[in-house]
Amino acid sequence: MDPSTVFTYERHIDARTLRGSTLVVTLGAFTDAGAAQHLLDTHILELLDSRIIGRVDMDQVYDYTGHRPEITLDRDHFEDYEKPEILLHEVVAADGEPFFLLTGPEPSFQWERLASALRHVIEQLGVERTLLVQSFPAPVPHTRELPITRYGGASEDIMFPRPMPAVFRLRSTFTSVLTLRLHESGHPVVGLAAQVPQYLHETEYPVAALALLRAVREEGGPEIAPGELEVIARAVREGIDAQVAGNDQLQEMVRSLEENADRFQLADAAEAEVPSAEEIAAEVEQFLAGLDEGDQGPSEESHG
Repeated sequence: MDPSTVFTYERHIDARTLRGSTLVVTLGAFTDAGAAQHLLDTHILELLDSRIIGRVDMDQVYDYTGHRPEITLDRDHFEDYEKPEILLHEVVAADGEPFFLLTGPEPSFQWERLASALRHVIEQLGVERTLLVQSFPAPVPHTRELPITRYGGASEDIMFPRPMPAVFRLRSTFTSVLTLRLHESGHPVVGLAAQVPQYLHETEYPVAALALLRAVREEGGPEIAPGELEVIARAVREGIDAQVAGNDQLQEMVRSLEENADRFQLADAAEAEVPSAEEIAAEVEQFLAGLDEGDQGPSEESHG
């Protein structure tokens, strides 16, 4: 089936006139922990000038019965149907430079076909860098800086590496497949996943959206002012602190998470220490010796 028929530009849009160096993707995955993607989409589209330039044919890629959209029955008639949509927006950043934003739920079907269609769109629009933005619940405290896990098609695509501590075998998401396919086609792609405190993942947590905004900029994306998000995040943090202060069990849980977070931070700092010239030379010699012996070294793997 022709991949180009799963995505179409709006009737008034001439794709030949569009150009932008960055595509930000906020498609859904397993969960939108802390509503980070929703908050990010809302913030960008309310703060900056934008327009819808294209959309995915949802009847081809979405499982309506598996993810039933809501609709209102007003006495004797239906209204307010929440139609699921995957939309491509052109957004103008504060510096006047356009970028693109792809929003919507995770597609249920035809992942490979849709990935091919999006690769074609990226090439049409002259996109030089794709940033995939997500969030997931993690055993981290709200009292520490929110971690952002970064991944990519290739390690060299990531400007600020923060890899996972081991190898994990996971159930895939569409954005995982998109990462692979874009990399195979020679397109730089970086994923940014905010680690939201697991005890807060079902509530709106604007701290996560703010952290993702900063990470987007760090990874070569547009600079987007935090605006009202900072005010909201401050109020949410104060409310959380007040709840924890009034509950001994919550205080103990947060202390335990803080201890774990501090241990990881110390471990990261130790790994980040610059080695001496002698240590570098010794590592090079060991590496070359391993090549001669056909030994690729030990690997660490865990399943989750």
